[in-house]
Amino acid sequence: MHDFAGYEMLRVPHDAVSADEASEFAERHYGLKETTTRRIPTERDDTFAVSLRGESEPRYILKFEHPAESQDSVLLRARSLALLQETQAAIPVTRLIPTRGGELVARFEQNETVRWATLTTFLHGVMVSALPGPLPRPLLGDIGFRLAQMQCALSGMSYSDIPGRVLWDMQLLPQVAEDLLPMIHEAESRRRVLQAVDDYMAVAPVIEQLPVTLCHGDFHPGNLMVDPDAPQRLSGILDFGDMHMMPPICDLGTCLSYLIDARSHPNDPLMPCRIALNGYMKGIGCGKSRSFVDAQQLDLLPAIMEARGALAALLPLMTERFSGVDASHYLTDAQQRLEKLKLVQDFGQSVADGLGIARQHTMLEHGAQRIITQHASKELL
Repeated sequence: MHDFAGYEMLRVPHDAVSADEASEFAERHYGLKETTTRRIPTERDDTFAVSLRGESEPRYILKFEHPAESQDSVLLRARSLALLQETQAAIPVTRLIPTRGGELVARFEQNETVRWATLTTFLHGVMVSALPGPLPRPLLGDIGFRLAQMQCALSGMSYSDIPGRVLWDMQLLPQVAEDLLPMIHEAESRRRVLQAVDDYMAVAPVIEQLPVTLCHGDFHPGNLMVDPDAPQRLSGILDFGDMHMMPPICDLGTCLSYLIDARSHPNDPLMPCRIALNGYMKGIGCGKSRSFVDAQQLDLLPAIMEARGALAALLPLMTERFSGVDASHYLTDAQQRLEKLKLVQDFGQSVADGLGIARQHTMLEHGAQRIITQHASKELL
């Protein structure tokens, strides 16, 4: 198998942090006394919901990263949350809590091994993935809009990323497929994954030339929350553990791939994606002069969505086998993930129509023409 850092975090065992250790750490580094900690199942770290004395609901999330996770990577995510908190308070992300000494990241030593920890606020609400379908149209639009907002806010950050640190990086799909396809025994499913690899490779030269910025990387309904009394807008954005440098269009394609809904919209399963894309396009200006996408990049979305679908079919198989993660940890089971991949592939060229990309082309062209006209008018003045 390839020597990816992400594989090491899934395959190399580490000593678990106990609930008592977590409580003692929370008091020593954050001044939280008499806490109750409850483990939250995760793929590659030790994460706890922290409640204060006398409170039945959690107040914080305390995360101890895998020993293979570098301090730089953990600090990058912490600084991203701090930046959003300071400059974009309207974006409903979980909030970072500094240590008693003001550090964004705390050092945890365990059996001569150094691990890095962060404390964030616990966001209350309902996961979008738990809402009964169909999702409200305003919520779908807000999902796209908030993704654009976040990309704009983080666009000034950069990081010397290590290829393979985050296995969900779709540029790794060919290598990941080579490594993990032997775990898929059904011939049709293997064929579908190989088709996704071929389709991605056809556009990879274009994607690899696109500008990159720091992105959430896992912007799906299982990491998004709403207030159950007001499910028309997002109330929380969680889990920044898969942040990495990538073209923003790939971050968008990841989001859209999870919004396909053949159950609620059997005649138009891409309708939720179309609404979210419209919301995203409204948000990409973000008060800045630069845009994140152009017409050529929009044309890449079908292949990007297919690539993410293939990764969603492959990577959970590995985590379930090597990390002991229960299959229920994921939004859908293995068969449903493959069915969604098949749906995108069977739509073929119709994916672009279902996303309304031609309409977005027209809007981008009109917007560019308005800018040219306004500039020309100013020059005449």
